[in-house]
Amino acid sequence: MKNIKLFTLLQTFPSNELSHFGKYVNSPFFNENQELVLLFDTIKNELTPATKTGNTIGKLEIWKKMFPSKSYNDTRFRRLCSDLLRLATDFMSHQKYKSNPSTSQVFLLHALADTRLEKHFNGVVRQMNADLGKTGYKDADYHFLSHALQRRQREHLEHNANKTASFDFLEKADYHLDCYYFSKKLEHYCDNLGYQNMVSGEAAIHMLPGLMDYLPSSIYIHEPAVKAWYLVAQMILKRDEEHIFQQLKSLLENDGHCFQKKELQTLFIHLMNYCIDTKINNGRSEYYLELFSLYKTGLDQKIIFENGELNPHHYKNIITISLHVKEFNWVENFIQNYSQHLPKSDQENAVNYNLANLYFHKKEFEKVIEQLREVEYQTIVYAIGSKLLLTRTYFELDEYLALDSLTDSFRIYLRRNRLISKEMKQQCMNTLRFTKKLSSIAPYDKTTIEKVKKQIENCKAVAAKKWLLEKVGEL
Repeated sequence: MKNIKLFTLLQTFPSNELSHFGKYVNSPFFNENQELVLLFDTIKNELTPATKTGNTIGKLEIWKKMFPSKSYNDTRFRRLCSDLLRLATDFMSHQKYKSNPSTSQVFLLHALADTRLEKHFNGVVRQMNADLGKTGYKDADYHFLSHALQRRQREHLEHNANKTASFDFLEKADYHLDCYYFSKKLEHYCDNLGYQNMVSGEAAIHMLPGLMDYLPSSIYIHEPAVKAWYLVAQMILKRDEEHIFQQLKSLLENDGHCFQKKELQTLFIHLMNYCIDTKINNGRSEYYLELFSLYKTGLDQKIIFENGELNPHHYKNIITISLHVKEFNWVENFIQNYSQHLPKSDQENAVNYNLANLYFHKKEFEKVIEQLREVEYQTIVYAIGSKLLLTRTYFELDEYLALDSLTDSFRIYLRRNRLISKEMKQQCMNTLRFTKKLSSIAPYDKTTIEKVKKQIENCKAVAAKKWLLEKVGEL
């Protein structure tokens, strides 16, 4: 059953979720077909660690376990799998629905409105207000649910012929709807602006004329959900106005609790991208400290964790940035304390690469070459990072023959790999070009040294710019 949608979906269910789905299938309210119960029980018994690695049982074997005395009927088996798959997806949506009490309460209010049961209706309203206040969130979802709550109360009063009293609910419903709309419209706008820095083309996001001019003096700018995304948009559009970055950073440090984790992660990524793409890649090395500070906040508040795991990409970036600001002791403690939070499949590779990076910055260059031999090029990030690190190591060791050979093979790799962005290729090519120049300059040739220094300083697309300038300084 390796390629059957039902089996591949159930493979993703954790054991406790699989158990809950079993109760769902056995409930007559959701399912009255006992053959689906039998199919689920049979598949569940086969969902062992072995089946999750590809050694899956076949359709005929499943059928024989279900119906030992009947001949295999492919049409019937496919129908049963299709029906159980529908139950599984219904179960998943039901779990998501129940995980947010406020969402289910909105629908409950709609149902209670038809009953005219005042006490029941008002009790749900009180509970929903308490639940919304308890989370502390003031994000777009909060405004959407608040809009729905106020709207239901207005409709309820309208049915009771108390239209005047419903004005307050109407105004509040409209206010929260505006907050939701503005925050989401700005988020989409910011996503589009961010995509333009990475890919060609853009999404057709239609902004209201004059919206960016209107919002700063409006009542909505005091809402964290609106202000945060307004500042992100301004930060991307007005890159030289660094006070906007500081405003957004301060907002997230003070009001970060107003956002759910997923949105807070995205907002932090915009701050980090500003530091990297707008400042550091353009020679503003003081923004390494800003980026280091952001990552420390992300670690302390668990913002950059997913399901208790630390993303390997963040792990690598944290080490790279902390090495740039020469926090060597902090890096060693970080590797010791956080490596176990990486996904198990990534732990060894991430640790090997980043230990090599640490050794390089500590000028233990022989250890770098040794450590890089342990790195597997599972992703483009590790492949490019390792090759750039090895390039700089050969230069530091005056291994110019090895450097020439690596430079040639690296250039071929960059040209042939279509997955690498044009910007990244250009940064790597320029790094190789400048490293090659530095390896051939005579120390007494001050004119050439000064010329190359200016070229590096003026080059906007170059990796390892700080290191290159340090090498020029040594010459």
